[in-house]
Amino acid sequence: MNTPATPDCSLVFPPDPAWVRAAREAVRSLLAAAHRTELTDTALVLTSEVVTNAVNACQAQHCNAPVRLNAEWTQRQQLHVLVHDKAPGLPMRRGASWPPDAESGRGLTLIAHSADAWGVCESGGDRGKATWFVLGVRPAKARSLVGCTDCKKLETARRRAVAKGEETRIVEATIAVRSHFRHAHLMRGELW
Repeated sequence: MNTPATPDCSLVFPPDPAWVRAAREAVRSLLAAAHRTELTDTALVLTSEVVTNAVNACQAQHCNAPVRLNAEWTQRQQLHVLVHDKAPGLPMRRGASWPPDAESGRGLTLIAHSADAWGVCESGGDRGKATWFVLGVRPAKARSLVGCTDCKKLETARRRAVAKGEETRIVEATIAVRSHFRHAHLMRGELW
């Protein structure tokens, strides 16, 4: 069976925060064109995190080299997003001891809990690094969501946080919902 071709995209931009929105919109358009809008919310949050990390790393290291975003579909119709920057050093995932009122430092934790797969790698002979994530792993078998009281409780907590505008609680609740769903309802399949 031949499956229709799905679009891919690349975006190269200066390490400036103004480009985070453009990166998000490129991924949003890609998902719409591929008719995979169920991935939109998570993909946009993770794209924002990865691009913001790259821009911040470049600015901290006074690196003016452009940042590159590649978003493509794997053969198994999973979204693979890779962001490459030329700033030296690798990002560090903050531990539980990170101050709860800190304005930054939760991005990689959010990515780890929300993506089906993710990673950071140094760029071979080129300086810099690439941070990537995968979404859309379709399970071979899913457990029913009907009657899952944990799903209802976690989603209710997330909605309350959104209604109150509590940014830290929104991030924590989104991680909890996604993590529970993945671990309680999906049977993990191959990613590539």
